[in-house]
Amino acid sequence: MPVETSSASNPKPNGPSAGDPLRQAVNEQASAIWDDAKGTARTKLDQQKQSVASGIGSIADALRTSARDLEQKQQGPIARFAEGAADSLQQLSGRLEGRDLDGLMRDAETMARRRPAVFFCSAMAAGFLAVRFMKSSQSSHP
Repeated sequence: MPVETSSASNPKPNGPSAGDPLRQAVNEQASAIWDDAKGTARTKLDQQKQSVASGIGSIADALRTSARDLEQKQQGPIARFAEGAADSLQQLSGRLEGRDLDGLMRDAETMARRRPAVFFCSAMAAGFLAVRFMKSSQSSHP
């Protein structure tokens, strides 16, 4: 007498369908963790962006004060240069405050494509300034 074995009476516990609910739960949990990490990173980056914009605005204000002092000391050309630099920094500060992170990333990508040498030099200068800022922050807070 031949013995019939059907897949319904003899399911494979290690088959592809046995791991699907577990795999789906793991994927959902990993996705939730990833979304949470992205949200936290965005929040931190936005806080840093606002801090940088505020710092740049403060530098612009200091340059304007210096420009007025230079003007009073009959140093017109240097005063105009300082005022122009202050205007540029104030515009940069406003642009940083007014744009979201995605917009800033698009701007950076566009600049990198159009003028790669300028972008590379700017990125190096920004990195150098960031390291200097971090070092000075660490030394002032023991």
